Amino acid sequence: MQMAKSHNQKAKILILEHLLAGTSRDRVVTMQEILDKLAEYEITAERKSIYDDLEALREFGLDIEFKRGRPGGYYLKNGNVPSVQKKPTADKAQKVVPAKASAGAENGFMSLRKSELQEADKPMKLVCRKSKEKEMRAFFGTMAEYKIKEDGEIQITVPQISGPQFFGWLTAMGKDVHILKPKKTAAAYRDYLKTLAKEYKGV
Repeated sequence: MQMAKSHNQKAKILILEHLLAGTSRDRVVTMQEILDKLAEYEITAERKSIYDDLEALREFGLDIEFKRGRPGGYYLKNGNVPSVQKKPTADKAQKVVPAKASAGAENGFMSLRKSELQEADKPMKLVCRKSKEKEMRAFFGTMAEYKIKEDGEIQITVPQISGPQFFGWLTAMGKDVHILKPKKTAAAYRDYLKTLAKEYKGV
């Protein structure tokens, strides 16, 4: 039960960031729109908890404003969701790459079936070559954290995902993207590829 609550809390924050991306004073997101979007992902939330989440996002640097009137709602002054800056690590070779809000993420990560979003405390980690950075950002948008490794590859941290829709997209990335963790998701993807290969056996 605790794991499910933790997953829902993380999902709430991600959905709030997604809804706020691209907003402005003339294009706000209302409280009802927030609640409706959460309901699509089978997440129930009270208005007070949404207020708390919005305040938490403000503390992490999002310049969220509220516009009164009809319709009243929330918006970002700059229209973009900045990446959350982490404390510097001892490894100076790594740096956090700011994640720009991407409209493509609405057709990528946010379009995944709810059944493919796994209830887990630990995130999924992938690594991709520089040549696939654009595709990865278009798919995950602000839902992911991006780190450039010393060898130039990019490590991507996202909520855990597993299922044929995600694996189908990942297959199109070829050898340029690999699942690092969790191992069970990497194994599930391997089995998915084996199943595809069997379909063409003997052709």
